[in-house]
Amino acid sequence: MNKLFGILFTILFINFKLLAQQDPYFSTYLVNPSIINSSLSSLYDNNNVVLVYRNQWSNYSPTNLSLSSESPNTGILSLNLKNREKSLSFGVNVITDNLGPKEVFNLSPYLSITRKVNNSFISFGVSPSFKSTTLNFSSLVFVNPSDPFNIGGKETQSKPDLGLGFSYFNEKLLLSLSVKNLTQPSFSFGIDDLKNTDNVNFSFLGKYLLEVDRDLNIEPYLLIRSDLKSFTFDLSALATYKNNMSIGASYRYDEAIVGFLGYHFLKKNKLFVGYSFDYVVHNVDAKAPISHELIVRYDLPTPQRKKPVRTPRFFY
Repeated sequence: MNKLFGILFTILFINFKLLAQQDPYFSTYLVNPSIINSSLSSLYDNNNVVLVYRNQWSNYSPTNLSLSSESPNTGILSLNLKNREKSLSFGVNVITDNLGPKEVFNLSPYLSITRKVNNSFISFGVSPSFKSTTLNFSSLVFVNPSDPFNIGGKETQSKPDLGLGFSYFNEKLLLSLSVKNLTQPSFSFGIDDLKNTDNVNFSFLGKYLLEVDRDLNIEPYLLIRSDLKSFTFDLSALATYKNNMSIGASYRYDEAIVGFLGYHFLKKNKLFVGYSFDYVVHNVDAKAPISHELIVRYDLPTPQRKKPVRTPRFFY
């Protein structure tokens, strides 16, 4: 398995360049993996609701905007549910992404089917989505006032999209592959020369469970994203102590190093609160160096199969 990871990594590293950011990134994907791949919702033991807030490049002040603008910030609401047999997973991810002059709203329901194969499981997920993008032309600074893009006001466009995901997992190993932006939605905001297309994007996520002792587990992760022309990857490790406290670290290629800390609260660990801290190590002059991310996950009641009521049989 180590050889397989090495070969895959080497091939991607040689053939692709760094992937520009189109879809929002979340450092806490280790806790809420369905945002990477809809089939990964099968990993959840319980129904849950997840809230994430990310403030990227805190205190970043762009110089090409005529209006004051906050640093990019992203929010997500995830609802992850199962049927009683846990053979079906379904839910929705709602993402809002504020990039200053550009705002994106993404509504992505999903459905995932899980089947047992020997001592492992395979899962297939499908996620149709609705994307709405708004561009505020009034906030942009134009060197030439007669620029054809200088139309003022706001323009909004909405497009449908589709994503697919596949996962193989057991108690130790997880391998998953997903593809997003299958319809390649394009947004021109009424200007033919202004065309912004969401490229087809592939994601591979793999992890392995290392049991150090009865109280401590360590899970190394590898996340690779590519549009088959360029790529980026995250190398991560998450340590969990007594199923209560989690601490982790990541390296995002050509971007940042990340630290993560999380803790479970309440009875049966129903409430999980986590925080990640990103520190930019590449192109620092073009960004602010620090990003913050907060995640809150709460486990909901999971429908249970009714146990048969057995009564004694009496003979007279």
